Amino acid sequence: MYESSSLIEKYQEQAIKTMSRGELVIRLYDEVIKNLKYASILFQQNNVPAAKKCTGKCKDILNYLIAVLDRKYNLSDTLNKLYSYMLGQIIQTNVTGDTSHIEGIVPKLQELREAWAEAEKNVRSKSGAKPGPRGN
Repeated sequence: MYESSSLIEKYQEQAIKTMSRGELVIRLYDEVIKNLKYASILFQQNNVPAAKKCTGKCKDILNYLIAVLDRKYNLSDTLNKLYSYMLGQIIQTNVTGDTSHIEGIVPKLQELREAWAEAEKNVRSKSGAKPGPRGN
């Protein structure tokens, strides 16, 4: 069992190393969306410690996305504000247990994810590159 899980981890590590920057951003959005949905369910089940573990992952990812923004682009300021707003909504949910805060940001994250996926697709089609290991 340990051997197969080690092989899976190595495969996942290699897959991440071979992704483009766009594919990595898409993967990060997928993780935030997934964890926010889990957190919402867990909060509703009163499993607050597990829910906060999920929201903690989301906060880490959003803080990372803020840290890696390339400030030479005007869009960076908008994304910074949006990510900061989302962080605030996650904190509100953690404090109050009211899942409407995180449920409200999931559609925004899905829109951003789709925009990045479309941009990645356009870049790849122009460069003739093939999709990465996840088929994006």
